[in-house]
Amino acid sequence: MYSRSAFLAAAGAAAGAAALPRRACAQSEQIRAAGVFSDLFAEPFYANAAGAFAKHGFAIDATSLNNAGAVVAAIGGGSLDMGTGDLVSGINAIIAGVPIVLIAGGGLYRSPVDAPSAIIGVAQDSPIHTPADLIGKAIGVPTLVGLTTASLRAWLPEHGVPLASVKLVELPASASVPAIERGTIDAALVSEPFVTESKGLVRGVGFPYDAIAERAPSKQFCVSVWYASKPWFEADRDRAHRAVQAIYETAAWANTHHDDTFDILVKNGHLDADKIRGMLRVQFATSLTPDSIAPVVAVAEAAKLFSKPVDVNALITSV
Repeated sequence: MYSRSAFLAAAGAAAGAAALPRRACAQSEQIRAAGVFSDLFAEPFYANAAGAFAKHGFAIDATSLNNAGAVVAAIGGGSLDMGTGDLVSGINAIIAGVPIVLIAGGGLYRSPVDAPSAIIGVAQDSPIHTPADLIGKAIGVPTLVGLTTASLRAWLPEHGVPLASVKLVELPASASVPAIERGTIDAALVSEPFVTESKGLVRGVGFPYDAIAERAPSKQFCVSVWYASKPWFEADRDRAHRAVQAIYETAAWANTHHDDTFDILVKNGHLDADKIRGMLRVQFATSLTPDSIAPVVAVAEAAKLFSKPVDVNALITSV
């Protein structure tokens, strides 16, 4: 859990942690946004190519940060206007009084079709072959207090692994596979594009997001969501409305322009196109409903990741 002061302190570090080139545009009103370099959190990097924000009078200046918690902290600290984060770190920020609001859905996880896109990965020659073999092991996660942690806390006991028997290590998504290869960690949550990029080096022993999906009537939920700075959002409701429209129009564009978004991932992530070609692509939400976030909240509450009960219906800020 994070206090308000912890989030605001992290925001200063997050603002300087940019890993991708910024896209600047002289026209229209600039929106400072961020995501994490993973297809699930990459909508801010697709926004300018989609053209939706420009249509609504905006230009996106997109930055990549190490994890979803850093994005939330930077929004709360005022160095970003909006960005894609996860529900657990964001809700903890809201509980702590950090001035952010949940405004839109992001990348979806749909079971079973998306299972291969987010795996517990181990080295190809690892002695770990079943979830039970993870007992006593170190597992890399993108953030220690986030959706990944919530899914693992639900998934591990379901597969006979006591939570106290594993060590979770926070690592940027791009650093997880190299850490597995070095033997620094035994396993990690690996998601696209790194699942496909590491084919032949890493193999999967489980799908932790299924622990959340199985609690959803539709077997799907939002892994990523959009947050905005509360002062920015409330200062101009018409602007906020246009921004949310642009988010969902960007989502619809990304869902039907996989070649374009693939090129953006390759270019901005400095990836080898041949190594990630054929990767399983994300379906982005074009709305945000309580049903799409309730399973995450339920799993996180069961894992005691929130300091107080959460009203799912009150979380979503509409315009």
